[in-house]
Amino acid sequence: MKTPILLALALATVSVHGQSMEELMKRAMEQSQQHGGAPGGMTVEENTDPFVPLGFTGSFRMEVHNYKNGAEEKDSPMNIAMAFTDEKMAMAPETPGKEKGSMKMVMDLKNKFTYTLITDEKGQRTGMKMKMMKVNMDDGADKETKDEGQVVRTDETRTIEGHLCRKYTYTGKDGSGEAWLAEDLEFNAFKAMGSMASGQKPERWQQAPYQGMMMETTWNDTNGKDKVVMFTKDLVEGKENKEAFSMDGYQIQDMSNMPMFGR
Repeated sequence: MKTPILLALALATVSVHGQSMEELMKRAMEQSQQHGGAPGGMTVEENTDPFVPLGFTGSFRMEVHNYKNGAEEKDSPMNIAMAFTDEKMAMAPETPGKEKGSMKMVMDLKNKFTYTLITDEKGQRTGMKMKMMKVNMDDGADKETKDEGQVVRTDETRTIEGHLCRKYTYTGKDGSGEAWLAEDLEFNAFKAMGSMASGQKPERWQQAPYQGMMMETTWNDTNGKDKVVMFTKDLVEGKENKEAFSMDGYQIQDMSNMPMFGR
């Protein structure tokens, strides 16, 4: 199943504790390859893109269920807490069955710094401040393809967590899926996560002319056995989750002047 690099970055953080940002990025690329992402042409570099406000303040929990050969994988579901403001983004994975402790990443999108914050099993808080980096992918994004799939905005609607959602469907050479979007919420996930990855040609699913929060999504592989189901839970709109961005009590090592990859 083809897993976009943006989800691979999230998957990478779920199982990694106490590692450097360089190691996190390497793990993300490994995860992308393992889940069918493009293995070639990847580089990691400092993010010097112009700052653009996200246009959304709020938080939610992303619940991801992975199915392989018709059965849900043992580490599924994964839960990732997400929080956003115009200038910041935070993500904190919950890791069931792993050692005690926690990790979160806070990205200062305006000043281009990433903070990796670790709380160990004894409650000790440490962290690292590094330059914001991104994964660049040369996967032939400038080349036209004959089969780019099709996204359809249907007339089917239902209410999810208090929001009227519309059903979108997707079909392509790699599989098919559906998504339920709360069109009243101005949120673009690809734009938000794009600060961590660029250069990869967006899926037609991500290029569709819609605006809104994906409340539920299902992706089915063409083999008929593998799928990924994602739910947006505990959605809060218009209020900053200050705890998600808090660095109180962390002993943070400033590594922002360290050489970048391969330098």
